[in-house]
Amino acid sequence: MKTMQPTVSTCRLTRLSESDALAAGALLATVFQRPDRGPVERAEQLKRIGAGYIGPDAREPISFVVWEEGRVIAHALTYERTLGVVGDELPVMALAMVASDPECRGRGLGAAVVHAAFARVDAGAFPFALFQTSHKVRPFYEQIGCQVVKNPIVNSLSETDPEANPFWDEVVMRYASGEGWPAGVIDLRGKGY
Repeated sequence: MKTMQPTVSTCRLTRLSESDALAAGALLATVFQRPDRGPVERAEQLKRIGAGYIGPDAREPISFVVWEEGRVIAHALTYERTLGVVGDELPVMALAMVASDPECRGRGLGAAVVHAAFARVDAGAFPFALFQTSHKVRPFYEQIGCQVVKNPIVNSLSETDPEANPFWDEVVMRYASGEGWPAGVIDLRGKGY
């Protein structure tokens, strides 16, 4: 039996409707369970990212989603971050909140939203995507061309430990359509995502 490819939709966070925000928030609260972040709080988080964006349309924050029966069953968030690298800056696409409904796993939903997200890099909107993941999920990303970042990563804006890695997952990865990843320390200039 052949399965159909999921249809991936874009939700531009700069114009995110309340209903779309809540639908995505419901999935994110289910997958990334925290007592302080239910569906409403996750929806507000997405809306804040959209409301705070100032820049070109090509780099605006976008959530890639798959809908089924009026609910979001897969999600990947993309937005711009500017890294500090060896005396310069590097804009990258942050990939975050990649999630699929636990009841719908095994249907290629995560791959569909990640491929849609990486298309922004392939189209030249960003030179790289940067994200964190687990050792368990690392092979999935490697199969689609991602590489482990070996650079030290810091957050110079941290008040507690500016030299500590601000990411909490075990693996930091990048995706690029070409070459040019910088050597040396990468300054995330903010919290992990």
